[in-house]
This record gives sequence, C-alpha cells and structure tokens, in this order.
Amino acid sequence: MFNNPKKFVLLLTVVSAGVLWNRGGVQAKELIAPRKLVDAHTAGVLRRGMYDFECRIYPAGDSVSGAGLTLGIDVGITDRLTIGLSYGGEGIVGRGREARFHNLPGWLVKYRLFEEKLHFPGIAFGYDHQGHGGIADSSFFSYRGYVYKSPGFFVSLSKNYLFCSSVQFGLHGMCNYSMEDYRNVHWPDFTAGMDMGVNDELFIVFEYNFGFNTRDPLPGTTVHYAVPSEGYFNAGIRWAFSPELYIEFDARDLFEHRRFNNGRILGWNREIKIVFFSGF
Repeated sequence: MFNNPKKFVLLLTVVSAGVLWNRGGVQAKELIAPRKLVDAHTAGVLRRGMYDFECRIYPAGDSVSGAGLTLGIDVGITDRLTIGLSYGGEGIVGRGREARFHNLPGWLVKYRLFEEKLHFPGIAFGYDHQGHGGIADSSFFSYRGYVYKSPGFFVSLSKNYLFCSSVQFGLHGMCNYSMEDYRNVHWPDFTAGMDMGVNDELFIVFEYNFGFNTRDPLPGTTVHYAVPSEGYFNAGIRWAFSPELYIEFDARDLFEHRRFNNGRILGWNREIKIVFFSGF
C-alpha cells in the first residue's frame, strides 16, 4: 500500500489537517503525554504501579534475514522512575535463513526530574540500551549493534498543549550519547519531534533524528559527522482501541538517508507496534 514514502507523508499531512476541524473528546492521559514518539523518548514516564507491554515487528537490518520481533515491558516504580527490559531478534517472523537474536537484552532506566509547568517543560533523563531498525552487522555497517543505535544516556524535554478543549499537541526534544561504536563516533545525537491528537482514538507522531552518531566511515573518505540535512525523518499513526491498548504504524527514515558501508541506500521501512497499558 505504501511502497513510496511520499505517499505515507501525504497521508499523514491529510490526517494532520483534520485536526483543524476536530471537536472530539480529550484523549486518555497515557496518550496526551506519550513516553515515546517513534523511537525518541519524551519526558513522560509511567506512574507508580503502572506497566506497559510492547511488541514491535519490523524489517531486518539486511535483505536476507526474515522480519524482526522485539518484546519489552516497562514498569513504573515511583511516580518519577520507570525501568524496562526488552529482547528480540531477526528471522523470527517470515522467511529467513536462521533466527539471529540480539547480543544483549535492552534495558531502560528513566527518571522524571522536573514536572511540566505552564511556562516550563517537563524534563527526564536516563539510559536506554535498546536500539531499533534491526541488527547492524559489521559486514554491512562499520560496527555491531543496531542500525539506528540505542540512545544510551539521554535527556528529554516535553511541552504539551491543549487547543479548543480537544486538540492535543506536544513538542519534544532529546539529546543523547550512544555507547554503541563510541570509540569511533564521539558526537552526541539530537532528536526533535511532535505529537498531535486527531480525535479520541487517533494520534500522529513525527520525529527528526539528526543522526550525528550514525555516520559510518567509508573507505578512503573523510566523514563530516554533523550534517543536519542528512538525518532520519520518522512518522507514525497511533490508533487507540481503548485507554489500555493501541496499535501504531510507523515509517522510519522516509528521506532514505541511511546507507550501508558500500554507499547503497538502506531504504525506508515500515513497522507495526502494539502496546498494552495497565496497572497492578
């Protein structure tokens, strides 16, 4: 259906325009202040005694392996502290030579330092060891890890607004320093994004990862890491069946800037995310 990334962008633009005429009810609290956009963290955390279970199905990091699957669970320890654990691999879904599992489980520690005020954003910091986009093998990339590196240490800021008593709108930013390939790539990374409510079921999310920490060196060339125009634009549509369950359709790297070591374009990919949210 979406073989061309331009079609996906056009669809999201049309859906976004619908916000101008929206008069629906206010979205559930979990979706007003999301804890993530597509990949990037916001300042949102789980409250004490709450948990979510997330399942991601995505294309493999190469053209040989079957689709990947990542399962994760996050738990609110206090009203400010969230911890999580995730694990998965490729070749689990669909055809593939064999299943390749992640070398280590992904884990998350996230603490909300400041609550959001009228003229002040919410701020959270933490460490996230779960990357995205599939496994980055050294035969295709210059390092072993994830195609889109795990955030590592991060700080996130979020400011949320409510227009006309029904339209939710949030602005978010994240600065992070990944521990993947840190001996060769010393730059921190930055991501900016937004989320917007369409009605009481649909949400759209956008983010732009500047990709400062994923510039893989090409043989015999000098790499300039800080190239903001060559970042990764991700977008998604989130559909909440209920306050406890939503499904999300994401598109990653719509501008197709991610490349293999030989310079060949990796290409944009589509991902399905299912999240169940509840409490103890």
